[in-house]
Amino acid sequence: MDKDLKEIITVGEKGQIVIPKKMRDHYKIEKGTKLLVKEEGASLLISPIVLDDKHLFMLASEKSLQKIWDNHYDKRWDDVL
Repeated sequence: MDKDLKEIITVGEKGQIVIPKKMRDHYKIEKGTKLLVKEEGASLLISPIVLDDKHLFMLASEKSLQKIWDNHYDKRWDDVL
């Protein structure tokens, strides 16, 4: 991909943007792809997150255990911790 390639896009009313198709294709960004948005100086950088097997396992474990971790009984600790 040409490093000088630039696109002007418009932010929608809900803060959403559309990544141009050429860039989505190049970076293999599709529905469900996780993106990292970070501030660098006066710029925002957006990059796809590529998860290896270890990180996929951790993500799956977190989602499956979230029902156990995130319950109203745990809220009582918020004032203590």
